[in-house]
Amino acid sequence: MNKKKKKIIRYSVIIGVIVVALAVVVVLYATRDTSALQYNVENRDEMEFNPYITNEERLDNSFLEYGKVLTKYSKNGYTYYSGEPISVDFETVSGSDGSDGSSPLQYLNEVEKYKDGFKYTDGADGSEKVITPEENEGALYVSGTTTTLRFNVSVETAGLYSLSLEYLMLDGRDSDMLINFTIDGKLPFLEASNMSLKRMYGFYDYEYESNKDVVGNQIRPKSQEIYGWQSTVLSNPDGLYKNPYRFYLQRGTHEIVLTFTREAGAIRNIQFIAPVVNPSYEEYKAQNGFSEDAVYQGDAIKKELEVPDYATSLNIRMESDNDYYTSSETNMDPFRVTLFNVFGGEQWGSGGDTVQWSFYVEESGWYELGFRYRSQATYVSSFKEIRIDGAVPFAEMEEYCFPYAEGWTASSLIDENQNPYYFYLEGGQTHTITLINKVGPLRHSLQRIEESMDSISTLVNQIVKITASARTSSGGYVVDKNRDYDLQLYIPTIQEDIKIYVDVFSQCYDDIVTINGGKVTSYASAVKVAEELFRDFDENLEEVAISLNDITNAQTGLSNTMVSIKQQPITVDYMMLAPNGYDYPNVSSNFWQSFYVSAVRFFSSFDNSKYENAGAREGLDTDGMPEIEVYVSRGREHVDIMRNLVSEQFTPDYGIKVNINMVAGSSEGLIMPRYVAGTAPDLAISISPGNVFEFAIRGALVNLDQFESTTYNGTEVKGFYELWEESYYDAAFVPYLYKGNYYGFPETQTWSALFYRTDIFENLGLEPPDTWEDVYNILPTLTNNGYDFCYNYAVGGYTPFLYQYGGDFYDANGMTSGLNTEAAYEAFMEYANLYLQYNFVYAANFYMRFKSGEMPVGIADLTFYQQLNYSAPELNGKWAMLPVPGHKRVIDGEEVVDRSMSGLGTCCIIINKDNVAEENRHYEESWAFLQWWLSDSVQAEYGREVEATFGVASRWNPANKNAAQTLPYTQD
Repeated sequence: MNKKKKKIIRYSVIIGVIVVALAVVVVLYATRDTSALQYNVENRDEMEFNPYITNEERLDNSFLEYGKVLTKYSKNGYTYYSGEPISVDFETVSGSDGSDGSSPLQYLNEVEKYKDGFKYTDGADGSEKVITPEENEGALYVSGTTTTLRFNVSVETAGLYSLSLEYLMLDGRDSDMLINFTIDGKLPFLEASNMSLKRMYGFYDYEYESNKDVVGNQIRPKSQEIYGWQSTVLSNPDGLYKNPYRFYLQRGTHEIVLTFTREAGAIRNIQFIAPVVNPSYEEYKAQNGFSEDAVYQGDAIKKELEVPDYATSLNIRMESDNDYYTSSETNMDPFRVTLFNVFGGEQWGSGGDTVQWSFYVEESGWYELGFRYRSQATYVSSFKEIRIDGAVPFAEMEEYCFPYAEGWTASSLIDENQNPYYFYLEGGQTHTITLINKVGPLRHSLQRIEESMDSISTLVNQIVKITASARTSSGGYVVDKNRDYDLQLYIPTIQEDIKIYVDVFSQCYDDIVTINGGKVTSYASAVKVAEELFRDFDENLEEVAISLNDITNAQTGLSNTMVSIKQQPITVDYMMLAPNGYDYPNVSSNFWQSFYVSAVRFFSSFDNSKYENAGAREGLDTDGMPEIEVYVSRGREHVDIMRNLVSEQFTPDYGIKVNINMVAGSSEGLIMPRYVAGTAPDLAISISPGNVFEFAIRGALVNLDQFESTTYNGTEVKGFYELWEESYYDAAFVPYLYKGNYYGFPETQTWSALFYRTDIFENLGLEPPDTWEDVYNILPTLTNNGYDFCYNYAVGGYTPFLYQYGGDFYDANGMTSGLNTEAAYEAFMEYANLYLQYNFVYAANFYMRFKSGEMPVGIADLTFYQQLNYSAPELNGKWAMLPVPGHKRVIDGEEVVDRSMSGLGTCCIIINKDNVAEENRHYEESWAFLQWWLSDSVQAEYGREVEATFGVASRWNPANKNAAQTLPYTQD
């Protein structure tokens, strides 16, 4: 066969493969199921008791989850209170304010800052708004530390009550206010220790024509807190239950204690009310006089949902979608530019997140309500409470299911027979619709999985002690497979426990499939794996001891399943108020439409101006301005946020044009070659500290301490030392000192903290350590119970000891080693003895062992906090974070606990450009930019935008101490 024939065959095969692949894709698109069929599943708040609960816990409601307490209420025949609200007279309220309980309670109008009312700036128009003193009359002030309200309530009729109150959130850290609620000194149920009051956030600057960059991309609209009095009935903050909390009060007088923590606010109008019982749909229609003649018959009314009235989380925002049919209110080609034309997405998935829209109808009547939406998680349905004008219209809307469909779908709200629900709306009025994320019927599976994981962790710890299993550096177990451990001799219930695990996981798997409309979700597979694993153990019990790694892997999968069950994100485009039998138009793009959109976006991506100028606001006149170039080694979303801030604040105020160059990977490798070639940028941010010294000794950097306070273009410019003293810690500058000058300025910094399992410490009767002496005192108890303390070996592990002993790495000049001092020697000996004398684990997977309970205490950086918050829902309420242990020292005649330590981070530098023409040197402009970028307000705003875009797992950790105070960490 000659070369020509071979080439023909080769190309024919390639073309054939492409055609077949294309045909497969077309078929897959054509066979997609874009319908959203409704189905019916059993749904109740009452939860069953599991076999792991002790008799003490069964009798004491404060040990039980709310669902189990409801089950006890039902069995005891308790009825709902149905009388008038019982209001609390605030003149009878006692208590205290402040973490030490030393301050008396204050009314909001007595607080100096708020006595003339609560003032704030409206983000939409910049106007100043005032919540007047008259509105605040009789409202008690909550300081944000710990405020306790104590009062008695007299009950004439025994029954189940709900608790309502009005609250006003004040300036804070964008966190919810936490509430602890006790009746006669005890929690009515476990979750009463962790309730919350939510903030409201509105959106502004969202009109496309006035909010786009120079290449036509819409700049992401911003959100700002909306202040005002809100009314709420206390309920589960994570949307775990259908209805607000209900609790039993016997006839008589009860002492009620409400404890408010974390955020500042005001409280008024506390009432014990009759629980709301929503009518069924048929009852709702009868109550409102439904008739076929009253059904709306006009044209469908379309309500765009990109911009809600408010949302209760900064993370829920307008998003961009490029589907062929996604609506757009502009004349721009939506496929070539970025438009924020839908709402929700991945960030709108957490239970309890609430969003509200307003809409207007001219004509009174019964309307169908429908949505164009897209499920974000494959095969996962989404449950939401739906309120009209602030109230659930009928019981079927308490947890309405938005069924999964492939791609975009549009449907009226329908019942299990696919018949639409009708909603009565008065004409000539503005109405509201509110959607609240709920966990839905899977709350029962969530509970069973969490309880089983707790039991499995206990079982694993017992087996580890029996088998004396060692751990690898990656966290795996090493078990001698040649021994027979006879586990039933030491754990008599192990066979019975394993059978329970099999039954639980089998039922949970079936429930997950059923509740998601018969579809097998990705997270269901982890439950199936756990079921099969323990089924094998049930048949071969001797395999358990040598399969600890398989068990921990199954636990990891189950933990991820718990996260996924709570996350049911959807994206919404518009709502329709439709007449009877409305036929929704095609809303899901076919293959050729999707191919067209992808092709357009692909070819437009070759336009470099889309990336060089993205985020630079249109309409900003920069002609004649000096220009500086900045290298940034972060992702596009981070850079877009930065460009937007520059366009909005820096360039208009300082008259300096900024070219932000997004560098793939690390920018450090480009700086020296470009410095030598004379083409280096003016400055760079997100630089690792170790490179500053390397650049400085080669003369590539400008010493920053030469810059003094001044003005530029009429705007204040802070000097190096002024910015340092006002906003940064002294220790953060140590890596940037060279020959008496500072060549870097800290930008981000992460620090370590002590993390401990509160449940395990409580069982052991231990207090968390405050000093290293306390650590050594609790080690015998931990060791005797098979637990370890985590302090992983690291290059910087010695640093806290050195600093806490009063030592340093260098002398005052920074040119001579400081490690030859007595303090350095003593610090090193203590650090070494952690591993030599106290047998600390040299390297451990702290996250996995903290979750399993084997390492209930240890020191880790702040990424560990984010891991636990996001990826370990089974540990909610079972851990806390405290400052690192320190050493007692006498400083300035006073004994203190020195907790000094080092922190990793990034910094900013200005490149030395003395080797280029003078007109290309922009040192003053570069410093003006740096001091602006590193300022309190800009770092705080940038951090809020990053977290709102990417979620808490990507929290910004500024080195700026004032900006760091605004981060929404919990009080623990």
